[in-house]
Amino acid sequence: MATASSTPKTKTKPALKLLLLFSDDSTLFFALRMRSLLQAVSKNVVIEMGWVYDENALSFRQMEMLLPEGPDQVVRDEDFQPLLDSGAFSAVLTSRTYGGLGNLLKSKLRRVTAGRTCVISFLGGLDFSPQNGFWNRRHADAIYLFPRDEIRSYKTLAENWDVTWQDVCFGHPSFTSPKPATATGTLGKGDIYFFTQALSPSTKNGRLHMLRAMAAMARANPDRTIWIKLRHLPQENRKHLHTEIYDYPGLLAELGDLPDNLKTTACTMDEALKNAALGVTCTSTAAIDVVREGLPCMVNLDYVDNFSDPLNVPMRDLFAASGLITPLDDMLNLRFSAPDQKWLDNMFCGANLGQQVLDTIAKFESRPFQYTPPEGGVLAED
Repeated sequence: MATASSTPKTKTKPALKLLLLFSDDSTLFFALRMRSLLQAVSKNVVIEMGWVYDENALSFRQMEMLLPEGPDQVVRDEDFQPLLDSGAFSAVLTSRTYGGLGNLLKSKLRRVTAGRTCVISFLGGLDFSPQNGFWNRRHADAIYLFPRDEIRSYKTLAENWDVTWQDVCFGHPSFTSPKPATATGTLGKGDIYFFTQALSPSTKNGRLHMLRAMAAMARANPDRTIWIKLRHLPQENRKHLHTEIYDYPGLLAELGDLPDNLKTTACTMDEALKNAALGVTCTSTAAIDVVREGLPCMVNLDYVDNFSDPLNVPMRDLFAASGLITPLDDMLNLRFSAPDQKWLDNMFCGANLGQQVLDTIAKFESRPFQYTPPEGGVLAED
Protein backbone atom coordinates (compact mmCIF):
# COMPACT_ATOMS: atom_id res chain seq x y z
CA MET A 1 0.00 0.00 0.00
CA ALA A 2 1.64 3.20 -1.22
CA THR A 3 1.12 6.80 -0.25
CA ALA A 4 0.06 9.37 -2.78
CA SER A 5 3.15 11.44 -2.03
CA SER A 6 5.28 8.61 -3.45
CA THR A 7 3.68 9.10 -6.89
CA PRO A 8 6.38 10.17 -9.38
CA LYS A 9 6.10 13.84 -10.34
CA THR A 10 5.95 13.31 -14.08
CA LYS A 11 3.73 14.47 -16.90
CA THR A 12 3.87 11.01 -18.47
CA LYS A 13 0.81 8.95 -17.63
CA PRO A 14 -0.71 5.67 -18.78
CA ALA A 15 -3.53 5.57 -21.32
CA LEU A 16 -6.11 5.97 -18.55
CA LYS A 17 -5.49 5.77 -14.82
CA LEU A 18 -8.19 6.81 -12.37
CA LEU A 19 -8.22 7.40 -8.60
CA LEU A 20 -11.45 7.00 -6.64
CA LEU A 21 -11.39 8.80 -3.28
CA PHE A 22 -13.13 7.66 -0.10
CA SER A 23 -13.03 8.40 3.63
CA ASP A 24 -16.23 6.99 5.15
CA ASP A 25 -18.89 4.37 4.40
CA SER A 26 -20.90 6.63 2.05
CA THR A 27 -17.90 7.63 -0.04
CA LEU A 28 -16.63 4.04 -0.12
CA PHE A 29 -20.02 2.81 -1.39
CA PHE A 30 -19.73 5.44 -4.13
CA ALA A 31 -16.18 4.40 -5.04
CA LEU A 32 -17.00 0.70 -5.19
CA ARG A 33 -20.03 1.20 -7.41
CA MET A 34 -18.18 3.65 -9.63
CA ARG A 35 -15.33 1.16 -9.99
CA SER A 36 -17.73 -1.55 -11.12
CA LEU A 37 -19.31 0.70 -13.76
CA LEU A 38 -15.91 1.74 -15.11
CA GLN A 39 -14.58 -1.81 -15.16
CA ALA A 40 -17.64 -2.86 -17.16
CA VAL A 41 -16.71 -0.34 -19.85
CA SER A 42 -13.05 -1.23 -20.30
CA LYS A 43 -10.65 -3.72 -18.77
CA ASN A 44 -7.74 -1.51 -19.84
CA VAL A 45 -8.56 1.33 -17.44
CA VAL A 46 -6.37 1.26 -14.32
CA ILE A 47 -8.49 2.09 -11.28
CA GLU A 48 -7.05 2.73 -7.81
CA MET A 49 -8.88 3.28 -4.53
CA GLY A 50 -7.59 6.28 -2.56
CA TRP A 51 -8.21 6.42 1.19
CA VAL A 52 -8.26 10.07 2.34
CA TYR A 53 -6.64 9.44 5.69
CA ASP A 54 -6.88 12.90 7.27
CA GLU A 55 -10.68 12.84 6.97
CA ASN A 56 -11.15 9.17 7.77
CA ALA A 57 -14.39 8.11 9.47
CA LEU A 58 -14.20 4.39 8.67
CA SER A 59 -13.64 1.68 11.22
CA PHE A 60 -11.34 -1.17 10.29
CA ARG A 61 -14.35 -3.52 10.51
CA GLN A 62 -16.07 -1.50 7.80
CA MET A 63 -12.91 -1.34 5.71
CA GLU A 64 -12.42 -5.11 5.94
CA MET A 65 -16.08 -5.78 5.13
CA LEU A 66 -16.36 -3.39 2.18
CA LEU A 67 -12.78 -3.30 0.81
CA PRO A 68 -11.00 -6.41 2.11
CA GLU A 69 -8.02 -5.91 -0.20
CA GLY A 70 -7.42 -2.48 1.31
CA PRO A 71 -6.78 0.84 -0.44
CA ASP A 72 -4.24 1.28 -3.24
CA GLN A 73 -3.28 4.77 -2.09
CA VAL A 74 -3.27 6.57 1.24
CA VAL A 75 -3.88 10.25 0.52
CA ARG A 76 -3.10 12.98 3.05
CA ASP A 77 -3.77 16.71 2.69
CA GLU A 78 -0.22 17.44 1.58
CA ASP A 79 -0.52 14.79 -1.16
CA PHE A 80 -3.27 16.55 -3.11
CA GLN A 81 -1.00 19.09 -4.81
CA PRO A 82 1.54 16.63 -6.29
CA LEU A 83 -1.32 14.27 -7.11
CA LEU A 84 -3.18 16.99 -9.02
CA ASP A 85 -0.27 18.82 -10.67
CA SER A 86 1.73 15.79 -11.77
CA GLY A 87 -1.03 14.43 -13.99
CA ALA A 88 0.01 10.91 -12.95
CA PHE A 89 -3.71 10.08 -12.90
CA SER A 90 -6.02 10.93 -15.78
CA ALA A 91 -8.77 11.79 -13.31
CA VAL A 92 -9.72 11.83 -9.65
CA LEU A 93 -13.34 10.96 -8.90
CA THR A 94 -14.93 11.98 -5.63
CA SER A 95 -18.38 12.22 -4.06
CA ARG A 96 -17.18 14.54 -1.29
CA THR A 97 -15.60 17.98 -1.43
CA TYR A 98 -12.28 17.46 0.34
CA GLY A 99 -10.85 20.78 1.47
CA GLY A 100 -7.27 20.05 0.45
CA LEU A 101 -8.35 19.25 -3.10
CA GLY A 102 -10.97 21.98 -3.43
CA ASN A 103 -8.61 24.71 -2.26
CA LEU A 104 -6.13 23.86 -5.02
CA LEU A 105 -8.81 24.24 -7.66
CA LYS A 106 -9.65 27.76 -6.49
CA SER A 107 -6.58 28.87 -8.46
CA LYS A 108 -7.74 29.89 -11.93
CA LEU A 109 -4.23 29.35 -13.27
CA ARG A 110 -4.21 25.76 -12.03
CA ARG A 111 -7.66 25.16 -13.50
CA VAL A 112 -6.44 26.07 -16.98
CA THR A 113 -3.07 24.32 -16.69
CA ALA A 114 -2.42 21.60 -19.27
CA GLY A 115 -1.41 18.08 -18.32
CA ARG A 116 -2.82 18.03 -14.79
CA THR A 117 -5.30 15.55 -13.34
CA CYS A 118 -8.99 16.05 -14.08
CA VAL A 119 -11.24 16.36 -10.99
CA ILE A 120 -14.75 14.92 -11.36
CA SER A 121 -17.15 15.58 -8.49
CA PHE A 122 -20.39 13.74 -7.81
CA LEU A 123 -23.03 14.52 -5.19
CA GLY A 124 -22.78 12.46 -2.03
CA GLY A 125 -26.28 10.99 -2.22
CA LEU A 126 -29.73 12.44 -1.62
CA ASP A 127 -28.94 16.12 -1.18
CA PHE A 128 -31.41 18.10 0.90
CA SER A 129 -29.50 21.38 0.47
CA PRO A 130 -28.40 21.13 -3.18
CA GLN A 131 -27.33 24.76 -3.55
CA ASN A 132 -24.65 24.22 -0.90
CA GLY A 133 -23.49 21.13 -2.75
CA PHE A 134 -23.42 23.06 -6.01
CA TRP A 135 -21.33 25.89 -4.53
CA ASN A 136 -18.83 23.51 -2.95
CA ARG A 137 -18.23 21.82 -6.32
CA ARG A 138 -18.12 24.93 -8.51
CA HIS A 139 -14.38 24.62 -9.28
CA ALA A 140 -14.43 20.93 -10.24
CA ASP A 141 -13.63 20.16 -13.86
CA ALA A 142 -16.82 18.14 -14.13
CA ILE A 143 -19.85 17.83 -11.90
CA TYR A 144 -22.45 15.06 -12.02
CA LEU A 145 -25.87 16.01 -10.64
CA PHE A 146 -29.28 14.48 -9.96
CA PRO A 147 -32.21 14.62 -10.20
CA ARG A 148 -32.04 15.47 -13.88
CA ASP A 149 -33.94 18.74 -13.52
CA GLU A 150 -31.29 20.08 -11.11
CA ILE A 151 -28.93 20.59 -14.06
CA ARG A 152 -30.95 23.62 -15.14
CA SER A 153 -30.84 25.03 -11.61
CA TYR A 154 -27.08 24.54 -11.42
CA LYS A 155 -26.39 26.21 -14.75
CA THR A 156 -28.50 29.20 -13.75
CA LEU A 157 -26.54 29.64 -10.53
CA ALA A 158 -23.19 29.06 -12.21
CA GLU A 159 -23.75 31.99 -14.59
CA ASN A 160 -22.66 34.26 -11.74
CA TRP A 161 -19.68 32.18 -10.62
CA ASP A 162 -16.02 32.29 -11.59
CA VAL A 163 -16.20 29.06 -13.58
CA THR A 164 -13.68 28.39 -16.35
CA TRP A 165 -14.28 25.14 -18.28
CA GLN A 166 -16.66 22.61 -16.71
CA ASP A 167 -18.62 19.60 -17.94
CA VAL A 168 -22.05 19.47 -16.26
CA CYS A 169 -23.61 16.00 -16.42
CA PHE A 170 -26.38 13.86 -14.95
CA GLY A 171 -25.93 10.72 -12.89
CA HIS A 172 -24.57 8.87 -9.87
CA PRO A 173 -23.37 5.25 -9.57
CA SER A 174 -26.01 4.49 -6.91
CA PHE A 175 -28.77 5.92 -9.13
CA THR A 176 -28.41 3.76 -12.24
CA SER A 177 -31.21 2.12 -14.22
CA PRO A 178 -33.51 0.33 -11.76
CA LYS A 179 -34.75 -3.19 -12.27
CA PRO A 180 -38.49 -3.59 -13.05
CA ALA A 181 -40.49 -2.73 -9.94
CA THR A 182 -42.54 -5.27 -8.02
CA ALA A 183 -46.17 -4.70 -8.92
CA THR A 184 -48.49 -3.44 -6.20
CA GLY A 185 -49.89 -6.46 -4.37
CA THR A 186 -48.60 -9.35 -2.29
CA LEU A 187 -45.01 -9.26 -1.12
CA GLY A 188 -42.64 -11.88 -2.38
CA LYS A 189 -40.49 -14.15 -0.24
CA GLY A 190 -37.89 -12.60 1.98
CA ASP A 191 -37.52 -10.42 5.05
CA ILE A 192 -38.36 -6.81 5.82
CA TYR A 193 -35.56 -4.29 6.40
CA PHE A 194 -35.79 -0.93 8.14
CA PHE A 195 -32.83 1.03 6.79
CA THR A 196 -31.74 3.47 9.47
CA GLN A 197 -30.10 6.85 8.97
CA ALA A 198 -27.68 8.63 11.31
CA LEU A 199 -29.54 11.93 11.64
CA SER A 200 -33.20 11.10 11.09
CA PRO A 201 -35.54 10.69 12.92
CA SER A 202 -33.77 13.42 14.85
CA THR A 203 -35.29 12.82 18.30
CA LYS A 204 -35.22 9.86 20.65
CA ASN A 205 -39.01 9.65 20.65
CA GLY A 206 -39.07 9.64 16.86
CA ARG A 207 -36.66 6.71 16.75
CA LEU A 208 -38.54 4.81 19.44
CA HIS A 209 -41.71 5.33 17.43
CA MET A 210 -40.14 3.64 14.39
CA LEU A 211 -38.85 0.76 16.50
CA ARG A 212 -42.30 0.21 18.02
CA ALA A 213 -43.76 0.19 14.50
CA MET A 214 -41.19 -2.41 13.42
CA ALA A 215 -42.01 -4.51 16.50
CA ALA A 216 -45.71 -4.36 15.60
CA MET A 217 -44.91 -5.49 12.05
CA ALA A 218 -42.81 -8.35 13.43
CA ARG A 219 -45.65 -9.56 15.68
CA ALA A 220 -48.11 -9.38 12.79
CA ASN A 221 -45.76 -11.27 10.45
CA PRO A 222 -44.15 -14.07 12.50
CA ASP A 223 -43.09 -15.86 9.30
CA ARG A 224 -40.71 -13.00 8.39
CA THR A 225 -37.75 -11.46 10.17
CA ILE A 226 -37.86 -7.71 10.57
CA TRP A 227 -34.29 -6.41 10.45
CA ILE A 228 -33.10 -3.08 11.81
CA LYS A 229 -30.33 -2.45 9.28
CA LEU A 230 -27.72 -0.40 11.14
CA ARG A 231 -25.68 2.19 9.30
CA HIS A 232 -22.80 1.31 11.62
CA LEU A 233 -22.20 -0.15 15.06
CA PRO A 234 -22.69 2.22 18.03
CA GLN A 235 -18.97 2.68 18.70
CA GLU A 236 -18.12 3.33 15.04
CA ASN A 237 -18.07 6.46 12.89
CA ARG A 238 -17.58 8.91 15.75
CA LYS A 239 -15.77 11.13 13.23
CA HIS A 240 -18.42 10.72 10.56
CA LEU A 241 -19.84 13.87 8.99
CA HIS A 242 -23.22 12.70 10.32
CA THR A 243 -22.89 11.57 13.93
CA GLU A 244 -25.64 9.42 15.41
CA ILE A 245 -26.79 10.52 18.89
CA TYR A 246 -29.34 7.80 19.71
CA ASP A 247 -28.18 4.40 18.49
CA TYR A 248 -30.77 1.77 17.70
CA PRO A 249 -29.30 -1.16 19.68
CA GLY A 250 -29.39 1.01 22.80
CA LEU A 251 -32.98 2.07 22.13
CA LEU A 252 -34.06 -1.54 21.56
CA ALA A 253 -32.57 -2.46 24.92
CA GLU A 254 -34.68 0.25 26.52
CA LEU A 255 -37.89 -1.08 24.96
CA GLY A 256 -37.49 -4.69 26.10
CA ASP A 257 -40.08 -7.49 25.56
CA LEU A 258 -39.54 -7.54 21.80
CA PRO A 259 -40.60 -10.28 19.38
CA ASP A 260 -37.93 -12.83 18.51
CA ASN A 261 -38.18 -12.02 14.80
CA LEU A 262 -37.14 -8.37 15.31
CA LYS A 263 -33.34 -8.27 14.94
CA THR A 264 -30.48 -5.92 14.13
CA THR A 265 -27.83 -6.38 11.47
CA ALA A 266 -24.73 -4.52 10.34
CA CYS A 267 -24.44 -6.46 7.09
CA THR A 268 -23.61 -4.73 3.81
CA MET A 269 -26.33 -3.09 1.76
CA ASP A 270 -25.87 -5.66 -1.00
CA GLU A 271 -26.34 -8.53 1.46
CA ALA A 272 -29.52 -6.94 2.81
CA LEU A 273 -30.99 -6.38 -0.64
CA LYS A 274 -30.40 -9.99 -1.67
CA ASN A 275 -32.54 -11.15 1.25
CA ALA A 276 -35.17 -8.39 1.30
CA ALA A 277 -38.80 -8.54 0.24
CA LEU A 278 -39.44 -4.96 1.34
CA GLY A 279 -37.40 -1.94 2.39
CA VAL A 280 -38.61 0.74 4.79
CA THR A 281 -36.81 3.99 5.54
CA CYS A 282 -37.41 7.56 6.65
CA THR A 283 -34.89 9.86 4.96
CA SER A 284 -32.08 7.53 3.90
CA THR A 285 -30.48 7.16 0.46
CA ALA A 286 -31.23 3.47 1.06
CA ALA A 287 -34.62 4.21 -0.52
CA ILE A 288 -32.79 4.61 -3.83
CA ASP A 289 -30.90 1.33 -3.33
CA VAL A 290 -34.17 -0.50 -2.70
CA VAL A 291 -35.88 1.00 -5.77
CA ARG A 292 -32.82 0.29 -7.95
CA GLU A 293 -33.17 -3.42 -7.10
CA GLY A 294 -36.86 -3.39 -8.09
CA LEU A 295 -37.97 -4.12 -4.53
CA PRO A 296 -41.02 -2.58 -2.83
CA CYS A 297 -40.00 0.56 -0.95
CA MET A 298 -41.79 2.52 1.75
CA VAL A 299 -40.73 6.03 2.74
CA ASN A 300 -42.39 6.75 6.08
CA LEU A 301 -42.36 10.38 7.23
CA ASP A 302 -45.13 10.22 9.86
CA TYR A 303 -42.85 9.42 12.78
CA VAL A 304 -43.18 11.23 16.08
CA ASP A 305 -41.54 14.70 16.19
CA ASN A 306 -41.23 14.78 12.40
CA PHE A 307 -41.95 18.52 12.50
CA SER A 308 -38.64 19.10 14.31
CA ASP A 309 -36.59 16.99 11.90
CA PRO A 310 -34.84 19.23 9.33
CA LEU A 311 -34.63 16.34 6.85
CA ASN A 312 -38.34 15.51 6.88
CA VAL A 313 -39.71 18.26 4.63
CA PRO A 314 -36.85 18.04 2.05
CA MET A 315 -37.35 14.26 1.83
CA ARG A 316 -41.08 14.79 1.40
CA ASP A 317 -40.45 17.30 -1.39
CA LEU A 318 -37.91 15.08 -3.16
CA PHE A 319 -40.21 12.02 -3.06
CA ALA A 320 -43.53 13.87 -3.46
CA ALA A 321 -44.15 12.52 -6.97
CA SER A 322 -42.54 9.11 -6.38
CA GLY A 323 -45.59 7.24 -5.10
CA LEU A 324 -43.39 5.81 -2.33
CA ILE A 325 -44.34 8.00 0.65
CA THR A 326 -46.29 5.59 2.81
CA PRO A 327 -48.65 6.54 5.68
CA LEU A 328 -48.21 4.70 8.97
CA ASP A 329 -51.36 2.57 8.58
CA ASP A 330 -50.31 1.38 5.12
CA MET A 331 -46.80 0.62 6.38
CA LEU A 332 -48.08 -1.47 9.29
CA ASN A 333 -50.34 -3.43 6.94
CA LEU A 334 -47.64 -3.88 4.27
CA ARG A 335 -49.59 -1.97 1.62
CA PHE A 336 -47.11 -0.63 -0.90
CA SER A 337 -47.13 1.06 -4.32
CA ALA A 338 -44.82 0.81 -7.30
CA PRO A 339 -42.74 3.96 -8.00
CA ASP A 340 -43.96 6.52 -10.51
CA GLN A 341 -42.19 6.12 -13.87
CA LYS A 342 -41.80 9.84 -14.57
CA TRP A 343 -40.16 10.29 -11.18
CA LEU A 344 -37.84 7.36 -11.90
CA ASP A 345 -36.78 8.89 -15.21
CA ASN A 346 -35.88 12.14 -13.47
CA MET A 347 -33.96 10.44 -10.65
CA PHE A 348 -32.12 7.52 -12.26
CA CYS A 349 -29.44 7.65 -14.96
CA GLY A 350 -28.55 5.01 -17.54
CA ALA A 351 -26.21 2.07 -17.04
CA ASN A 352 -23.74 3.77 -19.43
CA LEU A 353 -22.52 6.14 -16.67
CA GLY A 354 -19.03 4.63 -16.79
CA GLN A 355 -18.69 5.50 -20.47
CA GLN A 356 -19.99 9.02 -19.79
CA VAL A 357 -17.18 9.51 -17.26
CA LEU A 358 -14.58 8.40 -19.79
CA ASP A 359 -16.12 10.81 -22.32
CA THR A 360 -15.86 13.62 -19.75
CA ILE A 361 -12.14 12.91 -19.28
CA ALA A 362 -11.63 13.08 -23.05
CA LYS A 363 -13.44 16.44 -23.15
CA PHE A 364 -11.26 17.72 -20.32
CA GLU A 365 -8.07 16.75 -22.08
CA SER A 366 -9.13 18.61 -25.25
CA ARG A 367 -10.63 21.66 -23.48
CA PRO A 368 -9.67 25.13 -24.81
CA PHE A 369 -7.38 27.73 -23.18
CA GLN A 370 -4.82 25.34 -21.73
CA TYR A 371 -1.71 26.87 -20.17
CA THR A 372 1.62 25.06 -20.25
CA PRO A 373 3.96 26.20 -17.43
CA PRO A 374 7.65 26.64 -18.23
CA GLU A 375 9.86 23.64 -17.53
CA GLY A 376 10.36 23.37 -13.79
CA GLY A 377 8.00 26.27 -13.18
CA VAL A 378 5.83 26.42 -10.11
CA LEU A 379 2.18 27.36 -10.35
CA ALA A 380 1.48 30.62 -8.56
CA GLU A 381 -1.70 30.97 -6.56
CA ASP A 382 -4.19 33.60 -7.74
